[in-house]
Amino acid sequence: MSNVQSYPNQYYIYTRQNQQPIPWNIYDAHPPFEIGLAAYVSKVLQAMEKHLDVSGLVFYITWDKIDEMPSYGQNVVVIILGDEWYRIPKYAHKVGAIFKCIGTHPILGCNPLLKPSYLNILTLIQFLRLLIFRLPGLVSYHFHKLKSLLFGTDKVAAIYEIPLGYNNSKDLPIKVIHERFYDAYFSGSVVHIPYSLWSLKRWLGTPKTLARQLMVASLNNFQKKHPNFNVELAITSGYYASTSKDASSYPETMMNTKICLVPRGTSFETTRLFEGMKYGCIVVTEALPSRWYLDGSPAIQIKDWRDLEAVLEKLLENKQLMEKMHQDSLDWWNTRCSEVVVGDYIASSLNILLQGQEKAAISESKFNYS
Repeated sequence: MSNVQSYPNQYYIYTRQNQQPIPWNIYDAHPPFEIGLAAYVSKVLQAMEKHLDVSGLVFYITWDKIDEMPSYGQNVVVIILGDEWYRIPKYAHKVGAIFKCIGTHPILGCNPLLKPSYLNILTLIQFLRLLIFRLPGLVSYHFHKLKSLLFGTDKVAAIYEIPLGYNNSKDLPIKVIHERFYDAYFSGSVVHIPYSLWSLKRWLGTPKTLARQLMVASLNNFQKKHPNFNVELAITSGYYASTSKDASSYPETMMNTKICLVPRGTSFETTRLFEGMKYGCIVVTEALPSRWYLDGSPAIQIKDWRDLEAVLEKLLENKQLMEKMHQDSLDWWNTRCSEVVVGDYIASSLNILLQGQEKAAISESKFNYS
């Protein structure tokens, strides 16, 4: 990113191949976004601009485009929001930096050998499938890194991991945990896609579907045994229906929830995790990957949703524990995943990257001069 001219940074939304990227004013309250996470990404980039020491960068914000970008160069920064296949972009050797939600390293999240089950076997199959899908990008990435090392060709872009953030959120006054109405809450789909009659997924199921079916069954059993607790279970047709069907009620319900249930989607990392933490809910989820913004998370990671009843009983009978975990959730959001923190992380990463390239350019010019 050296030799960047001093003019404002440019932002574009790029979601469809062979279409012109859409210019985006990140300070616009109503961006022309064709993808989710708009409000979160907008605030992250605004916070980044306050700490960024360089201008003249071109940012492409995309959902899952890993094959090509509209333009290339060391001043090009790509932000990938929704690739659940953990792929490494094929253009990594053509751009300056890549920031990627969900990351590039999948996790198995279970041990099918020590704890064999139908769900764990399906999880293993999906994990192996993910490894195959990311293999071409992985090979290309390391090939270009080796080529750069041996022949001094263009540097391969560093890939940084960033949190998903939220899809639907409002800045609401934080409600203390013991005043919240819902003891446990889940809103979302069980079967997201109506698979065709010939699809194996229709007959075998998917890790997401099976995990959510187990969670719903456990939650229903808990509700039958403990009718005095307020449990809200809203099964929807899909992800966006769960958060956007009533744009005003979802944030209010989350703020009025004590325990937010976060079953896996296609990946273990979902926006519901971050939305729950932002509102100070106690989050019960599945396995989480090791990332700088997830390590040390106060979320309860459950290995089997059939254990949910015992987890809920333990929490709801211990008000002090719930108050502590409520505060831990808020602290974790504010110090790890808030828009300001992530914006500062992106700015710091780019500033360090820029300084390193400038030093390299100066060193090379001195060598050539002598």
